[in-house]
Amino acid sequence: MIKEFLREIISWLGYLQRGSVLLQISLFVVAIALERRLQNRLRSKIPSAAVSLVTPIILLIIGVISIALGFPGGFLRYLSAVWLTWKLVKPIKEILKKRAPNFPADEVDKSIFRPIFLVLLLLTFFQMIGSREALSVIQIGTIFGVVLTIGKLFSAVVVVYAIFTLASRPASFLAWISGKFFGISIQGRKALELILRYSMIGLGIIGVSYYIGINGTALVAVAGGLSVGIGFGLKEIISNFISSIWLLFEGTVRPGEVLMVNGDPCTVRKLGMRATQLRRGRDGAELLVPNQNFFTQEAESFTAEETSRRGNVDVGAAYHHEPQQVIDVLVDVAKSHERVLEYPPPAAFTTQFADSSINYKVLFWVRNPLDAFAVESDLRQMIWVAFEEHEIGIPFPQQQVYPMEWPPSKNQTLRIGSADHSLQAEPANDDSSGETA
Repeated sequence: MIKEFLREIISWLGYLQRGSVLLQISLFVVAIALERRLQNRLRSKIPSAAVSLVTPIILLIIGVISIALGFPGGFLRYLSAVWLTWKLVKPIKEILKKRAPNFPADEVDKSIFRPIFLVLLLLTFFQMIGSREALSVIQIGTIFGVVLTIGKLFSAVVVVYAIFTLASRPASFLAWISGKFFGISIQGRKALELILRYSMIGLGIIGVSYYIGINGTALVAVAGGLSVGIGFGLKEIISNFISSIWLLFEGTVRPGEVLMVNGDPCTVRKLGMRATQLRRGRDGAELLVPNQNFFTQEAESFTAEETSRRGNVDVGAAYHHEPQQVIDVLVDVAKSHERVLEYPPPAAFTTQFADSSINYKVLFWVRNPLDAFAVESDLRQMIWVAFEEHEIGIPFPQQQVYPMEWPPSKNQTLRIGSADHSLQAEPANDDSSGETA
C-alpha cells in the first residue's frame, strides 16, 4: 500500500514540475499577491460586491484564451474557476439575507456548500493530474475480512457526513406531518423528530457498511461489543440521551422555562442530547446540567403552569409602634410598585417578637420570575423611605463593652454580680490582712 501511494505522489510531483504547469501556478500566485492593490484601485469604480470577483475573472479569461490559442492554460483555468466559485459565496449569501431573511444562509454554507465544494475540489484535482482511478483502488487494509480501499473509504466518509447533515430535514418534515395527522404536541414533535433523525442515521450507517462489504454477522458482533461498552463506559451518556427524549415527549423542561438551581433562577436556553443549557439570571453564566439530573433530583420550576412568582421582604420595627399601622404601611408600599401584581394582592404579616423588634414579612407576586430579586431590592428601599415618613424606627441590637483586666492586678479585685449588673473594681483594704471587704 505504501509503495503504491508513494508512486502516486511521485506522479503528482512529476505533473506539477512541468514547465507549463509551473508557469500557470506562478501566474496564479502573482495574481493573489496583486489582488489587494487591484481591489483598492477599482473600489471607487465598481460595486463593492463585485470587487473581489475581478481578479479571478481576469485569470479565468486568460486561461480560456490561452487554451483557445493552443497554449497550455488548463491548470490556470481550473485554479481560477475554483477561486471564483469560492469568491461568489459571500455576495450570494448577502443577496439571500436581503431577499430571504429567514433563509439559513450561514447554516447552508457551513454544513452543505463547503463540504460539497471540498469533495468536488479533491475529485477534480485528482482527475486533472490523472490519478483519481489509480488512487481509488489502493488498498489501505482489511476490516472484518473485507478489503478496504481509498475509494471506498472516501465514498463512505462522504455518504456518512451527508446522512448526518441532511437527516434533520426529512425527520423534521415527517415529524410535522405526524403531528398534524395524529395531533402530537410541539414537544412531542421535537422528540419524534429526534428519534426519526437518529433512526435515519443508523439505517444510513448500516447501508454504508453493506456498501463497503461488511456482512450482517460482523455488524451483530459490533453491536454486541457496543452493548458491553455501553454497559460499562457509556452508561451516563446513554442515560442522558434517553432522558432528553423523555423530557421532550413529556414537555416538563422546555426552552424559556425558569428553573431554580441552587437557589438561583435560571432560564432554559436549549435542551441538548446530553445536557440542558441554562442561563443563570444572577450573573448571566451558562450552566450545563446533565439531563438525567431532572429525574434523579428535585427541580423547582416557576413556569410549569404559570410564570408568576411570589417574593417576600423581611423587616423589623420597634416595639412601641402599633403592629397594624406597620402592616398598613408595608402593604401600601408593595401596592405602589409597578411590577407587583394586583392579584393576588400583596399582604404583610407579623412573624416574630424578637429581642429588639417586632418582625414583619411582606408577600407579593410578580409576573416574571426573574424580576423578583430586583423588586425585593426596590421594596426594601421604599420601605425605608416610608418608615422615615411615618416616623417608624428600625431597631438594631446594641452592646456595651466594659474593659477588664485579667488576671487581676495585686491592687484591684473584680466584683461581679452587683445590683446594677456592671463590673466594679475597688482597691484592696490593706488593714484586712488580705481579706476582701
